[in-house]
Amino acid sequence: MTDRVKPKRKPRRELEPLEPIDAKDGPKMQALPSDRHRAFVRALYAVRPGHGAAVKAAKLAGFGTAESSPQSMATIASRLKHDERVLEAIEEEDKKFIRASAPRAITALSRLIEDPRHKDHARGIGMVLDRVHPAETVHNVKLNHDVTPAFKETAQVMARMAQLAAKYCGPMSTLPAPLLIENEETKPCG
Repeated sequence: MTDRVKPKRKPRRELEPLEPIDAKDGPKMQALPSDRHRAFVRALYAVRPGHGAAVKAAKLAGFGTAESSPQSMATIASRLKHDERVLEAIEEEDKKFIRASAPRAITALSRLIEDPRHKDHARGIGMVLDRVHPAETVHNVKLNHDVTPAFKETAQVMARMAQLAAKYCGPMSTLPAPLLIENEETKPCG
């Protein structure tokens, strides 16, 4: 049996320092009451999602003390998560993350389209075409409103009513006038 020898790694090369980035927070992040609140929102994107993520984010942001109980930290995290200002700042940051991930999404979609063997190749093409050349639907509506039959039928009904009234009750003019029910909103019914 021979021992495998691990190859020596080359030393890592030194990276040049990055230029300082003057990233600016949006108006909702700036509206938060403290830097700790802003740090909490940022930490929500840094910690692993799942059970206890908000507590970890609150701890990273500097909320609580070293002696804070788990229940106390859970309460702090819950209050932070349900604060309307924090929720608005999270929504603002969500939009930034989605916009920032657009180049990767476009690259992935491009790779999918260029691979005709991919199971979703046709769906990817359809998605792009739907956004570039959306399907147009044209509706032609013709409305023909012919009132003459309705007027004829109404006249026939009125004539028949007059005949029946004359036969059984006398002329229609002798019938009592219909009762009008008037109600004002200020008066209660009944």
